[in-house]
Amino acid sequence: MNILTLTDNNLAALHRQAANEIARRAKAATNGFDAASIVYGNEMAKRALLVAAAGNHSILFIGPPNCGKTMLRAVALELGLGITYEARPCPCGYRNDPRRACECRISQIERHHRKLPVADINIEMVCPPEREMRSPGTSVGEMRKQIEAKTGFDSLELGEDSRNLLRAAASELGIDPDARPRIIAIARTIANLDRNERIEARHVCEAINYRAMRW
Repeated sequence: MNILTLTDNNLAALHRQAANEIARRAKAATNGFDAASIVYGNEMAKRALLVAAAGNHSILFIGPPNCGKTMLRAVALELGLGITYEARPCPCGYRNDPRRACECRISQIERHHRKLPVADINIEMVCPPEREMRSPGTSVGEMRKQIEAKTGFDSLELGEDSRNLLRAAASELGIDPDARPRIIAIARTIANLDRNERIEARHVCEAINYRAMRW
């Protein structure tokens, strides 16, 4: 299927089919339980999803098979976020996995990365260690409460510390200039979740972490 040749109606229908399939798989896997509650560990991914849902930012979950990517996409639907993606870090899915060796060649990995969807937030997931399988962590209900409690400030102005941090990160990490407005918008969302009128350096720092690919 060539997505570029599809009409808007075709794309809308494809999106509905994907959303319905995500919801079906989540329901089958959770057997009625909170979808987020069966994604053990990966609290950073849940935090990233919270930020994405609070600000309607698109998000890409990257991780090995069976780490909870599809389940968090189901959580995103429950929170009203429709633009989500999932991908493996390489064709086999086990790049940087300490429990299984990656079988992909460098050239295959590079081609794979070039084909990844472009999203506002990129977050890496892992299969949690045994010690993290004892507690489910953040639930959908807890995430929804935080979103409902956020403020609605809309100023995108950065203070001197925040501007300097963003400038240094863009230089050191090679962040594309086009991505900087996205980082500021994400930082604004994070500040609103903190119920903070000003965008502080810590908000910008978290937003930068959601943009930087550590491969």
